[in-house]
Amino acid sequence: MQKVCDLHIHSKYSEGASKNIDIFKIALNSEKKGINIVGTGDCLHPSWLNELKNSLIEYSDGVYYLPKLPKVYFILQTEIELIWKYNSHLRRVHFLILFPNFEKLDECVKFLMKFGNLMREGRPKIYNSAESLIFGLKSIDNRIEIIPAHIFTPFFGIYGEKSFFKNMKEALGGGFSLIHAIETGLSADPFMVRSISELNRFTIISNSDCHSTCFHRLGRESSLYYFNKLDYRNFIESIRKNKVIKTFEFKPSAGKYYYDGHRKERHENKLDYFCSPKLNIINCPYCGKKLTKGVLSRVLKLSDQKIPKDVNFQYIVPLLSLISVVLGGTEYNKKNLSVYDRLISNNGSEYNIWRGNSNCEGISEDLISAINKIRKGDFWFVPGYDANYGRLQFNT
Repeated sequence: MQKVCDLHIHSKYSEGASKNIDIFKIALNSEKKGINIVGTGDCLHPSWLNELKNSLIEYSDGVYYLPKLPKVYFILQTEIELIWKYNSHLRRVHFLILFPNFEKLDECVKFLMKFGNLMREGRPKIYNSAESLIFGLKSIDNRIEIIPAHIFTPFFGIYGEKSFFKNMKEALGGGFSLIHAIETGLSADPFMVRSISELNRFTIISNSDCHSTCFHRLGRESSLYYFNKLDYRNFIESIRKNKVIKTFEFKPSAGKYYYDGHRKERHENKLDYFCSPKLNIINCPYCGKKLTKGVLSRVLKLSDQKIPKDVNFQYIVPLLSLISVVLGGTEYNKKNLSVYDRLISNNGSEYNIWRGNSNCEGISEDLISAINKIRKGDFWFVPGYDANYGRLQFNT
């Protein structure tokens, strides 16, 4: 069986997340998006963990569902910020963690409480080295899956400029061999990953890292997995044996950290500045401070091999964002939401549209044309940089 999965989301307890998130909205909107399996987000936080335990029922070993919406399944998931000192630099790296069941999760909570305050933040800060964290969690249960998150992001990616690591082996130490997958992040794609030989052995996954249940955030990136049976063991096997069929990706230039640059909030003149890393501009011409070096910059620096031709993924654009670009207004506009709902009613889910359905009855010709251009790849972005998303453009 094949399932679309988004394994990296957040709850209302994470910094910058919507306070309206609840488990019902996650399931409801995942169903509309066409996400079959979704991460719980923030399962280490005591209040959210309590809500998960009270709301979810086990479908099979380690896979859960909400009785009111039984078509969407959940995997216990969190993101952590790992902080440790290495070679005189303070390292801050984000990791995605998947847990096999509530019992093992409770054991992990006790272990991680030694290294950080789990009540303060949905994505907790854990003060421990990557090697020690990996060995500690694996000693509780080898089925716990630890995945470096958005690996090229400047501030918290394991390959990011601000992490100061030369390679992943340096960052993970003896834990390197116990890691099986990496997450691309919004500003990277599998082509960029496969340009680095050290990453050849890792399965590539993509997820939304969403901080709300809005349709342009939840499931904006995902992965298509193959399972023999829907349970946690087979789920983890699909990652460890690289049975991910393909990923659904942002174009990297759409992400917030693709190019080098400074957003306008950094400048007295309130002007944005961005540039290609190929220009090798170090300092901002407006403020003189060092530019935020983007994902492309890091990939160009680390690339050491030709990209294989058989990398399998598909670029998509969140349908509600596409509607707002074509029809005007924002993703929260009632008219745009009405058009979105009509398309979902016609096609069953958003991912059905990107995977080939095309019932556009009652939809404007301009929007139909835009959907077809996304499918064909006839689009591009004015690049994103320094926490600004890219801006969608169409080929004429």
